[in-house]
Amino acid sequence: MSVGKIPPHEAQELEACFRAHASYLFGRACVLTCGDQALAHDLVQAAFEAAAMTWQALDDQPDEQRRSWLRGTMTNIAVNGFRREAAFRARLPRIELLYRKVQVDPLEQAFSSIMLERCWQVISGLPERQHAVAMLRWGLDMKQNEIAAVLNMAEKTVSVHLSRVRRRLLTQLGEDYPFDGSAPEGASS
Repeated sequence: MSVGKIPPHEAQELEACFRAHASYLFGRACVLTCGDQALAHDLVQAAFEAAAMTWQALDDQPDEQRRSWLRGTMTNIAVNGFRREAAFRARLPRIELLYRKVQVDPLEQAFSSIMLERCWQVISGLPERQHAVAMLRWGLDMKQNEIAAVLNMAEKTVSVHLSRVRRRLLTQLGEDYPFDGSAPEGASS
């Protein structure tokens, strides 16, 4: 067998595995990537590329074990990518300051950063569905209909979740809540 070639019988088994699990993995990947469908597709592809490289070890495994292996591998790939991105984002403010012509008030920047961090801490402690909806809405600036499509829920349900998240933020952050008195789109009071 040459490097990069998969024997035909293994390719057929891998294709059957893909047909059985790709949709499930894509749904999980959408949650992991906060609705970034292109990145979700990339994660699914990377998981199956890893499976192709180790197919002989997975070949004899029951279907549920393969699915579990694929899910875990995809999650690990995502976490590694998030860590690389976080390291880059940590350096980004210094890079941006080199190119910025307008002076930024360091006190205002620090306060905004602290308030934003407090918001994300509250959001990270929310129940899974509310957390996913908040991440898609405010993390990726997705509209309600897009969130509904990604999470396979009704737009009204998305609206209810956003409203509950906003109330939780107001309750926990009080006057430090960084939004003005008007509700962000899709988050009625």
